[in-house]
Amino acid sequence: MILTELQIEGFRRFSSPVRLEGLGAGLNVLAAPNEAGKSTLLAALRAALTLRHTSKTSVIKGFAPYGGGAPHVGIKFLWKGTACALEKRFLTKSRARFSIGSEIFEGDQAEEKLRDLLGLTEAGKAEAAGLWNALLVGQGESFFQPQLTDAGHASLRDCLEQGVEDATGGAAASAVLARVKERLGLFQTASTNKPTGRYKQVLEQEQQAREGLARLEARKAGLEDDLIALDHARRTLREQENPERRAQDEAALKELRIVRDRVLLLDAEEQKARSVLAAAAAAYDAARLEQEKRQENALRQQQLERECCAAKQTLDAVANQLVKARQKFEACRQQREQAERTHQTCRQQRIAASRFAALAHLQRMVEQEKAIVRRAEAAFTRLEQEEAVLAALRIDEAAIQRIRKAAQAYDQAVTVQAANAPTLVVSLEPDAAQRVSLNGQPCADGETRLTSLTTLRIDGVGQFQIIPARLEQEAAEAQRVMARAQLDKLLEQVGCPSVADAELGYEAHRQAVVRVAEARAAYGASLPENTALTPEKARQALGLLRQQVAQKEADLAVAQEESRAQQAEALSLTPEQAAAAEEAAAQAAETARQAERAEQAACAMVTTQKEKAEAALHNLVQMVQQLQREDAVRAARETAEALAERALQAQKDQKAAQDKVEQLAQAQQDDQPLAVVEIGIKRLEQALDTTRTAITRLREDIRGRETRVRLAEGEGVDEQIAEARRTAERLRLECESCERERAALALLQQTLADAERTQTERYLAPLMRTVQPAFAAVFPSATIGLDAGFSVQSLTRRQTEDFSALSDGTREQISVLVRLGFAELLYTRQGSSILVLDDALSFSDSLRLERMVDVLAEAATRFQILVLTCRTETAVKLGGRALTLTPTPEFTELR
Repeated sequence: MILTELQIEGFRRFSSPVRLEGLGAGLNVLAAPNEAGKSTLLAALRAALTLRHTSKTSVIKGFAPYGGGAPHVGIKFLWKGTACALEKRFLTKSRARFSIGSEIFEGDQAEEKLRDLLGLTEAGKAEAAGLWNALLVGQGESFFQPQLTDAGHASLRDCLEQGVEDATGGAAASAVLARVKERLGLFQTASTNKPTGRYKQVLEQEQQAREGLARLEARKAGLEDDLIALDHARRTLREQENPERRAQDEAALKELRIVRDRVLLLDAEEQKARSVLAAAAAAYDAARLEQEKRQENALRQQQLERECCAAKQTLDAVANQLVKARQKFEACRQQREQAERTHQTCRQQRIAASRFAALAHLQRMVEQEKAIVRRAEAAFTRLEQEEAVLAALRIDEAAIQRIRKAAQAYDQAVTVQAANAPTLVVSLEPDAAQRVSLNGQPCADGETRLTSLTTLRIDGVGQFQIIPARLEQEAAEAQRVMARAQLDKLLEQVGCPSVADAELGYEAHRQAVVRVAEARAAYGASLPENTALTPEKARQALGLLRQQVAQKEADLAVAQEESRAQQAEALSLTPEQAAAAEEAAAQAAETARQAERAEQAACAMVTTQKEKAEAALHNLVQMVQQLQREDAVRAARETAEALAERALQAQKDQKAAQDKVEQLAQAQQDDQPLAVVEIGIKRLEQALDTTRTAITRLREDIRGRETRVRLAEGEGVDEQIAEARRTAERLRLECESCERERAALALLQQTLADAERTQTERYLAPLMRTVQPAFAAVFPSATIGLDAGFSVQSLTRRQTEDFSALSDGTREQISVLVRLGFAELLYTRQGSSILVLDDALSFSDSLRLERMVDVLAEAATRFQILVLTCRTETAVKLGGRALTLTPTPEFTELR
């Protein structure tokens, strides 16, 4: 099979028609970036070859374009040299057309013809399967070995049978195995071996029959329990309804209630007697307490009267101490006032002496500041002179930089002009120097740049004119003249005839700047703050200094005028003597004040003692008076004789009440305790209530059980149990029959599978012969191990490794080689084959990739190989036909 054309329309991302161009025999490579539609092309090819056009499965619905439409695929190919064409349209207006040479088939006939041609069989859900499915390798499928269906296995066995002798029984064994599997599928599932079909149904029915039988037997057992319980309930009801027992319980309850009433009455009388006793005791205690209080008040009055006498004596003594303390305090106060007057006089003398000393110090300070002002004025005058000199100089840093730049530009122009000018090299004989002149001047030996028209004259020979190249010299001359004019303009602005004079002027300016800085620093140092000042603030600082000196002179004059009146006193003592006299007077005044404060504190303490004594005496008098008033009130309310008589009567009443309480307590001891009687009554009442409740419950229980028994007798539970047992036994026997048949079929399947595996192993030799050369090219000195399902199990190099233990890249390479071997077998059997790889070999290193490319290129000499890749470097290594995906105006339908 050699694809020659593939076009699709309305398929996933391709809503408009596109065609894969450049297809032909051998190796075909489509290199395109991601999401260019390579996988969509493979899906369209697989759909055209394996899916029915009438199918509406979700897979085919997924082919619909994103904007809506019907998937449409058309392919052309050569089959053993015969031109074939296939067109399929899915979903909307579905159709199928297939042509072989001049024959054209449509619809289901086209589908059947295509499947017969490719050797495909129906695999369910309108999909055909065979060995071709393993040769169309989608993106990501190259990492796994091909998953062959039963149709794929059969096709592969057909390919292998041609190379094996005496293999005529293989197809028959496979057919028998298929029928066994089909028959076994009626009893169990193929994947999990779980029961299915009639076997599963019988098992479920048997389980239901057993559950129904268990329910019936449980119902019968419950019925038997109801009969036993019904008899017991009837006997219990007769016992509970016994009238004699009920009369005895009610009589006992009545007797206990009579006892309870008697105990309650005695208890009430006792409570009343105890209340009378408590009242009598309280009256006796109140009378006795009143007597005790009157006696305590009498004793307290005597004690307070004695304390009043002692307090009066203490008060008199404290009053005498207070008079003496006040006299001492007055004497100390007078001494303190005299000492303070003396201290004030000494302080005035010290102030006068200090003022005179401060005046002398102020005079000295004024003279010093006048000297500072004179120095500052001299420094400021120098600063003004240096600044005037600096202002007269016209060449500063900016000016000299402009002049230097202009001079440099002029020198560069002269250099450029000289570099472009021709050079005259002169070497004269000693006697010829007077005979040669250059521009009217004697010509000297050496090199001379000729920047303008130059005349060379040789006496006795003639005159020569040398004219430099006009264009280059004119431009250089113009540049030089311009640069010179700029330089002359800058020199004229600063008043200098030459650059050297300008440099001298700048040096003078720089030195003037230095002198101005030195003068400003000297001026700043002459100021009191000794700080550098800006030129704008220099004059202000000097004026401020002059104002300060003038103000201090005025302050000095005022101070001199004020001190003339005190000068005589100040001249008699020095400041130190005046300060010493003031200190001594201050100490004397402080000593007097301390003595005054001490006497004042003593006087205050005595005063406090007097006040406390007066307050204590007053409190004692108040307390005596209060006690006397209380005695008067008590005597007015009740005399002492009446109080004594009341106390005696209360004592007698208390004794009588105590006797009554003891008498009632003795009477209560003859009866049962009230708590015991109450518990007995409650117990009997609960027993009667329980009996009534039990009778009601037993009657309801008897009615319910009698109803259930009657219903069970009418339904025939025993007959139902017998029928359920017969049904369960029948289902059990049917289950055992199904189980025996299933076991026999499973054993037969295993036996046939083993036989098929043994036969299939005979097929592996041709497959190994087909696959091994390609494996040896990629994996030198390596052999592979295949199982009966045509899958690679191991790779043996220095040692045997399981396929699952190999790296992703190695597994991918082996999987591609296995599919390549299948394609070789299909080509050998049918004479036509194809292999399509979508983004395969992505995990191969450069060496393995080159070997795989060589293997694919060699196989492409026999059948067509189509490689879809997004890697440009892989496409370059593969070579082969370069394919392109080209939009077309319309889909070319098969006619």
